[in-house]
Amino acid sequence: MYGPRDRWDRLEADWPPSRLTIIYDDTCELCRRCRLWLAIQPCHVQLRFLRTSDPVVRELYGDQPWYQIELMVLDDHGRGWIGPEAFLMCLWATRRWRSMSFRLTGTAFAPLAERFFHALSANRSLVSGMLRTHHCDGDNCQVEVAG
Repeated sequence: MYGPRDRWDRLEADWPPSRLTIIYDDTCELCRRCRLWLAIQPCHVQLRFLRTSDPVVRELYGDQPWYQIELMVLDDHGRGWIGPEAFLMCLWATRRWRSMSFRLTGTAFAPLAERFFHALSANRSLVSGMLRTHHCDGDNCQVEVAG
């Protein structure tokens, strides 16, 4: 039987993760743009991106109530984050924005960050509608030009 200290020791032993898997809605233009932005950021950990439209991903995670509704991030030890916490883990992974992720989880900014990320998620289709569509084949994207 494990006690609270044993759980803490196990967490310390496998923290920090060496890889994050980011499950994003590839039917959402805002989500695709965020994925492209994150993919070019210098990072402390390896990132792997999985599209929610992928049948294998749907088979593995499609029964989760937040699937295709919220951003999902998983680490290489099986821990997961959804919604605002997942956004913060994405920032935590980057070299440039890691310190900001710590600030945004502090008592002063955590409520503001949570409201911001909830509002962004709730309105992502509206925001996506204001963006020009990128047509992507893997990592190769082209912007649709009006006219």
